[in-house]
Amino acid sequence: MTTTTETPPELGTSLRSARRTKSLSLNEVAAATGISASFLSLVENGKSDITIGRLVRLVAFYGLALTALLPAAPPAEPDIIRRAEQRTLPSSERGIEFRLLAPDSDGSMMPMIVEFEPNAQLAEYGRHAGQEFVHVLRGRLELELEGTQPRILKAGDSAYYSAERPHRFRNASDTSRLRIMCVDSPPNL
Repeated sequence: MTTTTETPPELGTSLRSARRTKSLSLNEVAAATGISASFLSLVENGKSDITIGRLVRLVAFYGLALTALLPAAPPAEPDIIRRAEQRTLPSSERGIEFRLLAPDSDGSMMPMIVEFEPNAQLAEYGRHAGQEFVHVLRGRLELELEGTQPRILKAGDSAYYSAERPHRFRNASDTSRLRIMCVDSPPNL
């Protein structure tokens, strides 16, 4: 079953802006993504729906996070982010879901909940400016920091380190899900 999303006008405008920022023609994007130029034009002008698969192809081609193209709805209550208001970030790694716990990434920190299916792991080491705090809410996290042996953190354990130090997460269980809270300062997505 193909999932189709109603293309809001802001999405089409954001896609056009992403294409123009890279100084690409519709034909160049079409050739690179396998999506026809005429269809891309319809989407950019808000005159056609787009499947999730095609949208993901475009976002990947432009090198953007999907959240960069979609406006965040303002929270119903200032300073409160309800579960339904949390945005899910796309992840190329299978079995991993990132949820933003803030309305945007404009502040000085970026709190997230990250959930891992059994044995799921980040495909490569992360490394970014600032500091990172990780707290295990459920399960067992294998944390690998450059220069150390991988260590297991259990529910209730935390880690705090320079995010410039290469690091990688893995669910250390082959049967249970892992849920962690991760706070990056400054935001890196």
